[in-house]
Amino acid sequence: MPKASTDARAADDLDRALGNAIRLRRRSLNMTQEQLASACGISFQQVQKYENGANRVSFSRLVQIARALDCRVTDLTSHELLIVAAGGG
Repeated sequence: MPKASTDARAADDLDRALGNAIRLRRRSLNMTQEQLASACGISFQQVQKYENGANRVSFSRLVQIARALDCRVTDLTSHELLIVAAGGG
């Protein structure tokens, strides 16, 4: 039986938009991926995957990232920011 065209594990537009929102906040603080990774106890490659939308960010990891970026989770997930991060405005 052929595989369905949409892979449940594949990142969607919201995953990529969240990754872009994380990248925007990190860059606004002049923070490197290595610094964010160290603050969260993960590898910088994992940060790259989150920012590129290749890996989904769990809620607990999102809380860690928000703390490391000195912001609230809602700052990273606000509707307006996700639209901008997705390139829609």
